[in-house]
Formats: sequence, C-alpha cells, structure tokens
Amino acid sequence: MTDQVYVTLREDQDKLWNLFHYHKNEMIVTKSGRKMFPKLEYVVRGLTPNKLYAMMLHIEPSDDHRYKFSSGEWVKSGKAEKHREPKKLWHADGVRSGKEWMTNPVCFDRVKITNCAESTNASMIFLHSMHKYTPVMSIYESPSESPFSVPQPSTRLVTSVRLTYTEFIAVTAYQNDAVIKLKIKFNPFAKGFREGSQSDRKRNSPSADDSTTDESSSQVSSPQPKKSRTVSVSPPLMPRILPTMIPPPPAINPLFYSLPYFSHLAATGNFPPVPFQFPFGLPCFSPMSFPTPPPSLKNVKKEEQEDIEQEINVV
Repeated sequence: MTDQVYVTLREDQDKLWNLFHYHKNEMIVTKSGRKMFPKLEYVVRGLTPNKLYAMMLHIEPSDDHRYKFSSGEWVKSGKAEKHREPKKLWHADGVRSGKEWMTNPVCFDRVKITNCAESTNASMIFLHSMHKYTPVMSIYESPSESPFSVPQPSTRLVTSVRLTYTEFIAVTAYQNDAVIKLKIKFNPFAKGFREGSQSDRKRNSPSADDSTTDESSSQVSSPQPKKSRTVSVSPPLMPRILPTMIPPPPAINPLFYSLPYFSHLAATGNFPPVPFQFPFGLPCFSPMSFPTPPPSLKNVKKEEQEDIEQEINVV
C-alpha cells in the first residue's frame, strides 16, 4: 500500500514564506555560505509509523532565465548560466522511523547557499547569483533495519515536494526595499541592517561573482579628511631582555659563600688544599660546581641603561 504523504511548512514559517513570496523573495549568497531566511521547516503527515525513512533536500532552478532588478521590479535579462546537477543533502538525523519524523518539524537549518563554485563544504549548495530557485524536499523509504544508518542509493523514493511560494532569487545584496524591511522585521539576526541605512546597503546591479553581503556592504558616511600618503617606516626593534626576564640561578648553600673565590684557578688545576674539602655529604651537590660571586647591582643597572639608550636611538 502506497503511503498518502502530505507535506507543508510549519504554520508560522508558512505565513512568512507566503509574505516574502508576494514581494519576490531574495536570498543572500556568499563565498563563505549563508543560511536561508525564512527557514525550511517541513511538517510531514501520512508516513507509516514503524517504517524507516530518510529526508533529502536540493535546490533546483525555477527556469532558464537570468534576472535583474530594474525600476523597482525583477525582470528577465537573458539566458541563465549553465546549471550543474543539483547537490542533494541528506538530513543530519539520517534514517528514522515514520513516527519520529512526524513528531517534530523536519528542519534543514544547517544548509547554506554559496556563490563559490569550488566550495567543498558538505553543507553548502552552490547557486548562481541573479537566478531563480526552488527548494525541493524528497522522502525516501530506507531498507535498513537499523535507525541512524546512512541512507543507501537504493532507497525507494516516496515523494518529492516543491512548494511554489518557497521560490527565491539568489543575490549578493538585497535589491528590493520591501524585502529588506521584511528581513529586518522578522529576522532576529538582521543586525547589520538595523545599524545602517537600507539604501546605503543596496546596489543596483551586483555581478554574479560578487560575494559582498548585506552586512559588509559599504556605508555612506560624512567626508573624512584626506590622510597623508607619506609612510614612516621605522627599523625593526630588537627585543630587549631585562634582568627580571632571566630566570634566577639555582640557590647555593650559604656555606659556600664563606669559601674563597677560586673559580679562576680551574684553568690551572691548582685548587686549594685541605681544609677546603667539598662537602659530598650535602644533597644535590656536585664537586664540579664552583661558587661564583653574585652579579653586581651596579652592572645590572648599567646594562639596563645601555639597552634603553639603544632602543631610543633605533626609534
């Protein structure tokens, strides 16, 4: 028996899509990818509860024309670019029972659209700018007995759904002021438009390869004074090592400071005789470690002053 499957959008999203469709909806495409708004949240009814299904989404061209926005409306401007085979993306939930799919809306909110033909991102779908597209959701029955498995190519197609009011035109910058106002009103992430002027962010004829988004478009601001083109280049500064940056030497037993300073005798081998015996009984002591006088505070200040003077001269 064939499943009598019915697919619509979630009620609030359905109203939004119809509202945007009335003004000819636009979707931003960028090189880094952009999520669609409104969202695609499908409500599915009529699946067999105990059967396994997988959901797939692809976006196909609506026609063979290229468009441009002229005199406040979208008009055809020539033949469309050659379209490649639409990229098909399985829903991230994989294979689930009909009961599970019908419990909650099927949301494809991870899908992004891009104008970068070389993108290898698994969640991105390439679209040509200034072309019209329609999302298509397909439902497949899975032969797998195990839920959450990867759908197989042999999976049987149950139905494909094309909702005409989800049609949109891919753009690199919004063209229609009415669409911009709707995006600002209903999209909580339309921060870029709220902070700037709408007309400043809209361009008349963006190219197909342009990746500028509405949030990164240039803004018109008050004239700024011209800056001098003279560039001052300073020689690179060598890092200055302060005495405080050098780790302190290991602590020396105070007993050794009472011994005569004889490290200069190491080269001749004429070491002091008894009673100057090395205390081998002390822990962590090596007979080759000769006591040396602590650094002079005067020398440290002198070196620091020389470093400061050298830095000033370099600058």
